[in-house]
Amino acid sequence: MQEKDPIEEYYRKAFTGFEPPPPDQTWEKIRTGIHPPDVKKGRMVILKGRIAGYSHSGRLYPLLATAAMVLLLFIMWFSYSHKHNIRGHAYAGETRICMGTAYLFKVYDKVKPYDTVLLVQSVPVDNKGFYQFHGVDQGNYFIRINPLPGTEVIRNYIPSFYDQDSVASEANIIRIETEDPTIDVHLVPR
Repeated sequence: MQEKDPIEEYYRKAFTGFEPPPPDQTWEKIRTGIHPPDVKKGRMVILKGRIAGYSHSGRLYPLLATAAMVLLLFIMWFSYSHKHNIRGHAYAGETRICMGTAYLFKVYDKVKPYDTVLLVQSVPVDNKGFYQFHGVDQGNYFIRINPLPGTEVIRNYIPSFYDQDSVASEANIIRIETEDPTIDVHLVPR
């Protein structure tokens, strides 16, 4: 064991009992710091507590996943709610053509001659002469029907645009604005 220094002993004896006890107010401040009093909580404090309670629990991730799915579904619905479907039949004379291809062209020009025309979609014409374009934006369009090569129809009729025009510069524009149109195309005889 280490010997005590005589000077330290002397100072310890000299200053023992010299320090007065702290006043009672000090102990109250320390007690309230260690144990805060219960305060009546408002609605925002309760809401913040509930939100904070989700941060470390297993309920947070399912809640966030559900919110993300709802947001994703809303975005998908909103993006497709402004799209249109164009449907119709293709005729060769009075009968529907059995097979072929329908082409949808978007027209960007305001007046004739139409220089800026872009192919948007092509869909098959079924054996009942029916075709349908899905997810079409608003705008101006041409529809052209080409019968299947090698069939009886191609011998008697030429590929045609809407309103029985075989040339794009003479074809009538189809305006898609608010409703889904049904457009029948009649092929031009040879």
